[in-house]
Amino acid sequence: MIVRSFLLLLVVCACPALAAEPCPAVEGQFSGANPTFKSGQELPREGTFSLALQPGETVDYLVGSRRVKGEAGCGGVVTLRKLWAGRYRLFLSSAADLELIQNYASLTLTECRGEEASYLVSIDEGMVLLQVRGASAPLIDIAFLKL
Repeated sequence: MIVRSFLLLLVVCACPALAAEPCPAVEGQFSGANPTFKSGQELPREGTFSLALQPGETVDYLVGSRRVKGEAGCGGVVTLRKLWAGRYRLFLSSAADLELIQNYASLTLTECRGEEASYLVSIDEGMVLLQVRGASAPLIDIAFLKL
């Protein structure tokens, strides 16, 4: 019985496909004072910032090529104008639904495991729309950092 358990443990631990890959570390998330932007504003590039959110019902979200009103909670939308192609890691200071849109298509976010909400995303060069929904507080810190 002990030998079978030991062999099973060896097989599970030796199999890299079963192991969760940690997200790559980045520097700079939520250190010091952050510039604050309002929903609808443009940011020149990636970085760490605060987003002043509005009641969800007052926010226009992009869905495909049309805009729709939000629902409950707080939300906001900002445009990141000039991003280089590559992989990015995003951190949120509190729980919220996050969506990134490029060329009217929603980008795939891979959730990272950890104490704070964190995601990985690959993007093409150009403009990205960042949409936050369902936040419980009217201000959220966001770190959008290139790997």
